[in-house]
Amino acid sequence: MVIYPVCSSSKGNCIYIKSKETAILVDVGISFKALINSLSLAGLSEKNIKAIFITHEHSDHVSGLYSATKFLGVPVYSSKETLKALIIKDLIFKGTKLYEIDKKIANIFNLSVGAFRVFHDSADGVRFKIFDGEKKFSVCTDVGMPTVQLIETLKDSDFVLLESNYDVEMLKKGRYPFMLKKRIASSFGHLSNYDAAKVIDALIEKGVKKFLLGHLSQNNNLPQIALKTVVSYLLEKGKKFNEDYFLYVAPVRSIGKVFEI
Repeated sequence: MVIYPVCSSSKGNCIYIKSKETAILVDVGISFKALINSLSLAGLSEKNIKAIFITHEHSDHVSGLYSATKFLGVPVYSSKETLKALIIKDLIFKGTKLYEIDKKIANIFNLSVGAFRVFHDSADGVRFKIFDGEKKFSVCTDVGMPTVQLIETLKDSDFVLLESNYDVEMLKKGRYPFMLKKRIASSFGHLSNYDAAKVIDALIEKGVKKFLLGHLSQNNNLPQIALKTVVSYLLEKGKKFNEDYFLYVAPVRSIGKVFEI
């Protein structure tokens, strides 16, 4: 399975997942033109995309959805309430096939996609686990708080893209209004670097070895800070970087780097 983080930040999110038989997108928070250009950098093609899976209706995850559904002509999968929100906001091209994904697994050729819920302030957001028959990749961003249930949900993954949205001190000292800061740090907001470290620590204990930090805030975080926070926390727990686990940071906009599992 090929994992290509087209973009990942508070301003845009889109993940391309390809198996031997097909490809899908998780979120389209990028213009269609930019998506095509980014795929070409990695030698990938939009022609392989057979479905789009949407986590939730926030603009940084769906800003390019209308154009993508128009030009790709592929179905969209999400929760019932999210699909309703997308229709109300006119974010899906007319005639696009819509499928509710909840307890039922969606099968796109040899890819099986399951949904799970997290705490976040959206209509009824879902996150996804993608299985190609051999390996399982989980996409888990926009998470209000780390929970035991979250660990249990992700523990059978081979590779996890996990939110590491903000540095606590940067958020506190930043220019965001107080209410926005409160919302980000709330149980329905986002995971901090420290929260991400705790989740990764627990998942390593369950046997997960490979992680990709994503959805970093461009105002309240830096890749080197996120990486240092997580690595330092794990070292205190006796877990060695590039030995007990492998950790990467997804770029704001990809320059062609793909991951394979």
